[in-house]
Amino acid sequence: MKLKFLATAAMTLMLASGAAYAQTSTTAAPAASDPAAADKMKPLEDPTMMKSFYSDDAMTTMRSDDEIKAAWAAMSADNQKMMKDECGKTDSTKFAEFCGKIKGM
Repeated sequence: MKLKFLATAAMTLMLASGAAYAQTSTTAAPAASDPAAADKMKPLEDPTMMKSFYSDDAMTTMRSDDEIKAAWAAMSADNQKMMKDECGKTDSTKFAEFCGKIKGM
């Protein structure tokens, strides 16, 4: 009888604790392939908007000033405004060089 009770208690404990580990995060990161999620992404963190300003996939090396001006001119006025607004709000050093270059455009 004790063995049945212990086995039942162990099974109950295992099932109850397993549910606590099932979900590790309450917020999901937006998927780049999901258009609705990409719309919610901040412009400076959106790889599709930023890739034309960088020469590498890791987006650590800026293109030349002429290439940056050309990429900026190719963007819509709405996207330009969003990026400038976001540069005005961010205090991240990650985007300092980029924001410094587009400030005068």
